[in-house]
Amino acid sequence: MSRQINQPINQVRLTNVAVVRMNRGGKRFEIACYRNKVVDYRQGFETDLSEVLQTERVFTNVSKGEFAKAKDLQKIFGTKDEAEIARLILSKGQVQVSDKERNQQLEKTTAQIAEWISKNCVQPSTDRPYTISQIRHAMQQANFSVHPTKPLKRQFLDCLKLLQEVMPIQRAKMELLLIVPDNDDSVSAVESAMKEHDVQCVEEKKKEENNKNLQYKLVVDPSFYRVLNEAIEQIPGAYIEIITQAVAGQGDAH
Repeated sequence: MSRQINQPINQVRLTNVAVVRMNRGGKRFEIACYRNKVVDYRQGFETDLSEVLQTERVFTNVSKGEFAKAKDLQKIFGTKDEAEIARLILSKGQVQVSDKERNQQLEKTTAQIAEWISKNCVQPSTDRPYTISQIRHAMQQANFSVHPTKPLKRQFLDCLKLLQEVMPIQRAKMELLLIVPDNDDSVSAVESAMKEHDVQCVEEKKKEENNKNLQYKLVVDPSFYRVLNEAIEQIPGAYIEIITQAVAGQGDAH
């Protein structure tokens, strides 16, 4: 039995049906996806399977509308659960794309990486950000290659490492507000945590209007934020608020 895959009217025709294929046990298995959702799923931005798949059915040939037989699924995958099998194929199968579509996706990912670095990194001596065009030019100089399925955050950091070989650049500092109960034990514990993690305090202790808490304004390297936050969470009543995700000076780096 076969059926035709209906292309949804709210999808761009070029990216309607993306076929993800897996060969196993001498047989071919395919699933039909919305192309613009496959990469999002693999990079962790989309987790809802129903937003990625055209249908949860598993095919032997999507273009012909031929479904896989239940006995073959049980024999080869050890289950007849097509949603479970679809997740496996979606995660580990090969996306069937044209050269044009592959180049479009690589260009989109390159633009996303360049924009993120422009927003979150600065020239160390001036604390000013680089423009997107400056970043893209440096990416070419550093011979950075975009990976089609690697998580974007990992690619941001990998790209930054390469850029540091061809230009002065670093992650912009985060500006934080640390709220601490106004008692000797809490203050001592917080100041000890700040010293341990080499945190720069840009504004000394300042009492809130209710006089129950103290405030510290901090500037910290983003790589230290998680461990600092975990340390502060161990102090009763103390917590951190993010004021600015990336502190940067006015104007562009030159």
